[in-house]
Amino acid sequence: MDFIDDPKFGHTKNRLPVFLVPVIMLATVVLGIFASKIYISSVLDHHNEESGDN
Repeated sequence: MDFIDDPKFGHTKNRLPVFLVPVIMLATVVLGIFASKIYISSVLDHHNEESGDN
């Protein structure tokens, strides 16, 4: 576990704080869900417009 806790290579400057990683991951998931809902609703609305009145 020493390798994970104290890496000896890679970036040492401008490293992302550890507490921000879950926040960014959660924000990415929420934005993905929101974007997919918008996309699905636009596709369904477009399909309804194509079908017209029955």
